[in-house]
Amino acid sequence: MKWILSICALLFLVTGCQSQHEQEEVIKQEPAVQVMQQAQIEIKQQGFLKYKVQGSAVYIESTLQDFHLEPSLGKKNKKAGYFTVYVDGKRADNEYTAAFVVKHLSKGKHKVTVVLNSRHPEYKQKRETLDVFVT
Repeated sequence: MKWILSICALLFLVTGCQSQHEQEEVIKQEPAVQVMQQAQIEIKQQGFLKYKVQGSAVYIESTLQDFHLEPSLGKKNKKAGYFTVYVDGKRADNEYTAAFVVKHLSKGKHKVTVVLNSRHPEYKQKRETLDVFVT
């Protein structure tokens, strides 16, 4: 009789621990799914730019194809040039890479304008203005 009670108690403990362990795994997985969904929502595309606001920074990526970024404007038929970035109407910097970060924005609403400087007729005076909100 004691032997049967011991086996029942052991089965009860094993089953209880296993259920608790499975419940902990589910709890650990939920935040990862929420973070992935949040990251997918924050990435926005506007014209030739994709951007994401994170903290006090705006991560910007160009989606231009067959365009070479360099410090000079290049020849008229060469698809080459660079970006000039303006924040709230004030010139911030020139950028020579397809992906860059605008850092240290204060809390609130900002207008970030990215101008593509190029002599090529297809890309001449191309610009995008992003309305971003920093929390």
